[in-house]
Amino acid sequence: MKIKIWKINKLEKICEILDNKRVPISQKDRISGIYPYYGASGIVDYIDKYIFDEELVLIGEDGAKWDAFENSAFIASGKYWVNNHAHILKPNNEILINKFLVYFLNYSNLEKYITGATVKKLNQQKLKQIEIPLPPLKEQERIVGILDESIKILEQNLLNLDELMQSALRKAFNPLNDDTKENYQLPQSWEWKSLEEISENISAGGDKPKNCTESKTAKNQIPVYANGVNNNGLVGYTDKATIIKPSLTISARGTIGFVCIRKEPYFPIVRLISLIPCENILCLHYLYFCLNFFIAKGEGSSIPQLTIPKFKSLQIPLPPLKEQEQIAKHLDFVFEKTKALKELYTKELKDYEELKQSLLNKAFKGEL
Repeated sequence: MKIKIWKINKLEKICEILDNKRVPISQKDRISGIYPYYGASGIVDYIDKYIFDEELVLIGEDGAKWDAFENSAFIASGKYWVNNHAHILKPNNEILINKFLVYFLNYSNLEKYITGATVKKLNQQKLKQIEIPLPPLKEQERIVGILDESIKILEQNLLNLDELMQSALRKAFNPLNDDTKENYQLPQSWEWKSLEEISENISAGGDKPKNCTESKTAKNQIPVYANGVNNNGLVGYTDKATIIKPSLTISARGTIGFVCIRKEPYFPIVRLISLIPCENILCLHYLYFCLNFFIAKGEGSSIPQLTIPKFKSLQIPLPPLKEQEQIAKHLDFVFEKTKALKELYTKELKDYEELKQSLLNKAFKGEL
């Protein structure tokens, strides 16, 4: 096979760098709203105003990873704000497709452009020097199409499994939702209760502790959790817990309504909601499934932030404790079976990621 030779361009020649337009806002000065607030690796908050209203490419300046296949670059679109931890790139679309640039940056090992021994950084001067291959636009479109399609089917399988779990929740709780509960008679001995009525405590996490470390140390053994799905929200470790009892955490920003059971002491941050149930009337696992159903149907699908007052007022059907345990046991069984399938698909997804990396290798060597 004849290998194609493409012209190599320095990034500064084919992209406008808009770093002068980015503005950091401290957490205490942010006003909650509907517009994404981007940092080095993606959305970190939602605020009430925006700077940009176009599709651009972002790549972490600090606080990111720049090895090959680390997804250090990503596309931002719509109306949004960017802080000073991400560079903002506007490719010349007459010669370069945004997504092609993202694929190439994520394919590449950019470590040779990184400065700093303790605090690593991709400064603007080094960013400008990154070398980008530039095939014709039609070839870029073809490569992007192949790379997109290579993983699409398996991702759909994972979505289907998520739908299977939601289906189990619907069977357990429908028609117990806000649209029908006024006309729906609960089974005898069941009643509607607000989360505030059945909780010992509901609170929101604050700032990240100053002594937080990425890994456990002799002193720091307490997990620190934030809003997010990756690693179940784990962002580091500290030496003191603010939540001691078994509880649930609920993401209030980003992936709204992502619920986790926490049985060990921990430290929640960045407005992550923690709920400690009244254990004499409420089964933790039952509430976990309830929230997965009710928040998915309501708050999580429509708002950029879940507030404490709104969360406290959310009503759920409350059967006697024994029935809660039976319902939770059944749903546990369904979810465990689904989880096993999901793990199988996730392994296949990893295989597909390796295939994707192989395709990227071929694509950017002109062999695809």
